[in-house]
Amino acid sequence: MDTKGFTDQVDNYIQNLRSAIYQPIVERDAGHAPIDRQKAFLLLLPLLNGEQWTDEMHSAALAIGAIHMAFDIHDQIDISDASSKEQQLMVLAGDHFSGIHYKLLASIPNFHLIRSLSTAIGKINESKTTLLQAPPDSLKDRLQMIGEVESGCILEFYQTFDFTRYIAIVEIAFPLLWLIQSKQNDLCNMKFPHLAPNTSDTEEWIELLRDNLHSRLQNSFYLHKPLVDELLSLTEQGVSKLI
Repeated sequence: MDTKGFTDQVDNYIQNLRSAIYQPIVERDAGHAPIDRQKAFLLLLPLLNGEQWTDEMHSAALAIGAIHMAFDIHDQIDISDASSKEQQLMVLAGDHFSGIHYKLLASIPNFHLIRSLSTAIGKINESKTTLLQAPPDSLKDRLQMIGEVESGCILEFYQTFDFTRYIAIVEIAFPLLWLIQSKQNDLCNMKFPHLAPNTSDTEEWIELLRDNLHSRLQNSFYLHKPLVDELLSLTEQGVSKLI
């Protein structure tokens, strides 16, 4: 599959996700919710690499996309003052996406995935609270926790459907992408902007993580070269997060 094929697959997934979460009142009052294209791309790595992709996997991937949207919306809420109409609409929109997540999971049903995702979501929320209120002192520990927050549901998806060989790529891609956003001063879109490191630390860790990712990609002989090239391109420049 070439770059256009990757783009078409991700676009198709995003279109299906928009259809799954669509609710006219939510759309009218809360607006067109953003979808994180980076997360969609990394979630779909097995599909993009030509792995067998069943209807069950597709439904599960949509469910994970919905909970990612719920996380992203809720992360924009000002917890110190959530009384405005706009803030309350964001709460309701996030709750709606969370409800769609569980509705999609219930339609499968894969009880192992339901349980594992429920546990992962609990851990993600705990880690987010820690990062907001009492983050680790070292940047290394912060990056590890950020990676766990961003990739937690995707890793459970990989574990459930025997795509574990992709874990080594995703677990390093998310902290790297977070650092790239920090370097680009994209503080409006990045998670945990208050944790953005200084310039020298950012450059040092980006170089370290890129070298690590390149090494992992070189040893991942199951990956088709166009996908390797796309992953390298993504982590060299980043892509527009909001679609």
